[in-house]
Amino acid sequence: MTRSHIEFILSSEVEQHIWHIDGIENDACARTLSHNPQNGAATELVSFPSGWSVPMGSFSADIEIFVLDGQLQIGPYRLKQHSYAYIPAGVCCGPWKAQGLTNALWMPSASSLFTATTEHSHPIHLNCYIPSIDTSALPWSGTITPGFPPGAMRKVLRTDPDTGASTWLLGVLPQWRDNRVEIHPVVEEAYLVMGEMNTPLGTMTPGSYFWRPAHIPHGPFATSTGTLIFFRTDGPLRTDYIWPD
Repeated sequence: MTRSHIEFILSSEVEQHIWHIDGIENDACARTLSHNPQNGAATELVSFPSGWSVPMGSFSADIEIFVLDGQLQIGPYRLKQHSYAYIPAGVCCGPWKAQGLTNALWMPSASSLFTATTEHSHPIHLNCYIPSIDTSALPWSGTITPGFPPGAMRKVLRTDPDTGASTWLLGVLPQWRDNRVEIHPVVEEAYLVMGEMNTPLGTMTPGSYFWRPAHIPHGPFATSTGTLIFFRTDGPLRTDYIWPD
């Protein structure tokens, strides 16, 4: 995931444009939060208007979706607020329809072509297909970082069996604080869904987004309200700490 370092932006301030995917004619709009010019991988905030629809078909790249509000129907699966889906390249799904105005994070692994079809072009990818996760019904588990301050928990949405790349939600209680600086050996990407998080660069509020290359020091962090954050990494997460002077 080679993209420019973004630390951090408010998504509502990113210019909106007509969303475009080859093979789909639609009137959805998008804000591109980050983009890899080499292969077209991106993280987009897409606004699907009420009634937006696409027939059954497949994409030429892997797609991750996280619904922020509204509802996206994909065949028999209903992705309501804070639902997640992972659709591998070549896996046929749909038809698609937005039930009311729906905003979602749309994360293709590369430039994507949509093909209307009723057949899987890569059936072997079906074992990785995650059609829908209602994250509100997913149980919380402990964080995986040794020494991470109490008051935070994690909901794992997906882990790639080959690369260790991971997607998860982090929930943090009010009055949580970590005075240390963190460093990770992997790319870290995040979108703040609810609450606030205080950082040395300012306060992240709902809609705040960052894309951070590996080995970039960051922190300390604190929240008075608590927060819910959507995270992705491109490999197994490990955290090294630096104590402030």
